[in-house]
Amino acid sequence: MRNLLENDEYLLQEALSHVSAGQQRMQQVFHAVLVIHACLQHTQSGKKTNVSDLSVRALSGELLESQVVDDMLATVRTFDSEKLGSLLESLPETLPADLGLGEIRTDFGTLADANADLGPLRSEYNINSSVVKTAVVQQRILLSKGKANLSKQDIEYTKIVDRLVGALQEYLTETLIQPQELFMHEAFLFDLRNPMKETFTPRPRFALERALANPFDYLISSTDAGGARISAKQPATSILYQLYLESGALVNIHDLWQAFYGVFESDQGNTCDDRMIMSLFYGALSDLKSFGMVKNSRKKTDHLAKSAWMGL
Repeated sequence: MRNLLENDEYLLQEALSHVSAGQQRMQQVFHAVLVIHACLQHTQSGKKTNVSDLSVRALSGELLESQVVDDMLATVRTFDSEKLGSLLESLPETLPADLGLGEIRTDFGTLADANADLGPLRSEYNINSSVVKTAVVQQRILLSKGKANLSKQDIEYTKIVDRLVGALQEYLTETLIQPQELFMHEAFLFDLRNPMKETFTPRPRFALERALANPFDYLISSTDAGGARISAKQPATSILYQLYLESGALVNIHDLWQAFYGVFESDQGNTCDDRMIMSLFYGALSDLKSFGMVKNSRKKTDHLAKSAWMGL
């Protein structure tokens, strides 16, 4: 423990070791997801859960105790020998050997071959293995549900089903961990929903409006213009956009020009170049039109009509 504080090289090696171990555990988690998906192909009769949904639940640590897994194991218990044989064939060979899956396959194959002439074997969990008994007590009819007498073959088959379900439960319990509890999981696990949403479904209009309204959030300036709301130090398009926000649905072009010129006049005084400011004004106005924020008004030829409002 002391080496972690005093030896940087040792700290680096330990960090890399834990990251590698965490990545291996995550590989095991995703392998368990594939095992569950393979089982669901046999247990779900309706719309089958896809791998993506299972992976999301596994990353959040909710898959092990989910209704999907509970229903899957409960359905496996009710399988007859034909369905169970198909399930065993679909399970990957890469499952841990200590689960005893190989022995379960061997015992199942031996039992199924020895009783092939008797039809599908059924476990005690199968609905066909239950019987309803009727009894009359004090002139009342009482119904009770019980288990039918199982044959020797069905009893042996039930034991195999219990072994398989137990092996699956053990495997899933050990593998489907809480990823957030892994040491240094932040280094190899990306599970933040907001950054992912902003990455894959960006909001270009929000970014554009913010850049125009607060240009110095993106531009580096050596002056104190960042504190001013509207300043001649800002880009011309940003100045005109902020003046545009203060206007109504219809904007008089001359009034907009006067306000735009006033920003530069208050900063530069009598030294401002009218022609240069006019070119900046028309350039900025062209930018706003290209952004789809303003258009020529049909009612008044000397007015502009707003076509977009900030945040809407």
